[in-house]
Formats: sequence, C-alpha cells, structure tokens
Amino acid sequence: MNAQLDKPGMRTPSGRGPKLSRAEVIDAVARIVARRGPAGMQWSAIAHEAGNPGVEEASRWFPDMPSLVDECYSRTAEGLEQSLLRGETAPGTALEKLAAFLVAALEVRRERGSFLSFRRGDDMPAATRRRLRECDMMIRTRLKRILIKGQHDGSLALRNPDSACELILACLQAPSVTEGGAQQQMWDGELVELLLAALSEPHTPITTTRRDIPTATGACLCGTVRYEFDGPFEVMAHCHCSMCRKQHGTASATFAAAPMGSFRWLAGESAIVTYQSTMGGRRCFCGKCGSAVPVVENDQSLVLCPTGGLDGDLAIKLQGTNAGLKAAWDSIADHMHRYDET
Repeated sequence: MNAQLDKPGMRTPSGRGPKLSRAEVIDAVARIVARRGPAGMQWSAIAHEAGNPGVEEASRWFPDMPSLVDECYSRTAEGLEQSLLRGETAPGTALEKLAAFLVAALEVRRERGSFLSFRRGDDMPAATRRRLRECDMMIRTRLKRILIKGQHDGSLALRNPDSACELILACLQAPSVTEGGAQQQMWDGELVELLLAALSEPHTPITTTRRDIPTATGACLCGTVRYEFDGPFEVMAHCHCSMCRKQHGTASATFAAAPMGSFRWLAGESAIVTYQSTMGGRRCFCGKCGSAVPVVENDQSLVLCPTGGLDGDLAIKLQGTNAGLKAAWDSIADHMHRYDET
C-alpha cells in the first residue's frame, strides 16, 4: 500500500462535479477495499468509484493512504455498532432484536455500499491487524449475546452461536454488493427473511447453564466500591484480548453479564474512574485501589461485571473463551468451547 497519497492533477471525462463529503470519500474507498483489498490504492481509482473528480481535493483531509483506509475500517465498526444498538434496544424477543439489527445493518450497507471484513488485511501493519481483530471480537461478542439470549428465551434455534454469527457477518460483509435503490432493498428484505428462517426454530426456553440465586455481592479490593446483583446472570466468558490482559494484568479477564434492572451500586459509585478504551467500549475501575468494577451499558440495558470481584456461588458456568486473541505465551488446555479462533 502506498506510504503517501497519490495526488493527481487529472481531470476525468465527467468533469469536476460537486464537492464530496468526507464520509462519501471514505465510503468510496471502502467499496474498493471490500472488492480488492487495501494494497495499491490510487486517487484515480477513488475518483472513478465516487463518480466525481472533485475527490482530488479530499487528499488534503488525510495524511496518507493507510490513514484513509484505517478510517474505512473505523466507519464499518461504527455502522455495525449503531446497528447492534438498534437491535439490542428493540422490544420483544431475541428473534425480534436480531431482525431489528439485520434491517438496520442492511440499511446502512445500502447507503454506503459495503461493510469491510475485519478478518482481511493480512498485508497491513501488525498493530492494525491486532486492532481489527479486537473490533471483530467486540462486534461478534455483542451479536452472540443476542443469539444466546434467543436460545434462552426459546425464540432462536439451539445452534452454535459462533456458526450463526459467522453466517450473519459473512452475508453483511459480502464484498460485491454495490447495487442501490429499490432492487437492492428488495434483495435485502429477502436476505433478512432467509437468515431469520435459518436461525429461528422456536423451542421451550432453556435454563441449563444458569439458575436463580437470591443475590450476588461484589466489591473492589479496598472495599470502597460495593455492588450487588439479583440472579441469574445471563452469560459468563473469558476474554483474552490485549485490552483485557493489560487492564487486569492477567492472561484473560472473566466477565458475567446481567440485566441492568438486577444491578445496584451499594457504595463508592463516585469513586469510579472511567476510561474510554474504544469508540464503543469503556473500562471502569476504583480510583483508590485500581480494581476493575462493573460497566453499566445503559444503551444495552446490560451490566458487565468482572467476576473476580464477586463473592460466593454465581450459579452459572463458563460458556466460552475467545482463544484466538490470547497471548502467544498463553496455553489453553481445557475443554471449554472456544470462539474467534483466527
């Protein structure tokens, strides 16, 4: 990929045309990256994709081509996160939440022309590849929460959530979708119906991995921050991503998730310090002793709690570990289900 921007002084047969917005330039580049990857990007190709030679002026907005491509991946993450929020906050069963997510995501894709795959980009710098893997993991984790919730409430089939997640994202991140207008909207509607038909298989709600508990209490190391949950917890899993490793100083962090309505701060809420680790993710810790404490996700009506701070029997078993993001020196030798194995 070129280290510096190619700033041509050309004119195309179509003339200059109206000035493009920054988002329109990023979307045009993303469509090219989706089809053929980020290597060898030229402004002449971007102008052709955008249908407007006025894109030349946009070369001043970006320090170099890798920075522009980086913004393409960030815009994909933002679009998927906004669509997930639409799904997570939609009323009804998990099936209805999944439908809301798919409709929102396909609407964004029609507007922009593509969603990039975070699992491509082998020729990108190692730090960028690592960041893309972590974006991929966060998107998949949120999507799998909906899928697992559907298994619990009986609205979604008892299928491997990793396989279901892979199917959904593969459809959304297909590189050749560039049609617009009514025809694409019709195709997208059929895609939603096909995906929901494949993933919905109503059954009796299950509670095999969790049971009711009266109350679970927790605290930071110094006891300044204290909190409690009414059971049951919904999901518990290990996370081996680099951000969790750095925050906890361990090979992995373990989190349990519970509905926001079942959670209460007992003391020390004013002592909590928040760090915005990603565009859509926060890390919370006690400002006195540094212990990781629960993160309240208001937009998802969910609380994510580091289980090391909880006391007693949590009445839920570990359901997975994202082994694909573990440190090179880490060894996982148990029989737990693993996901994100790339």
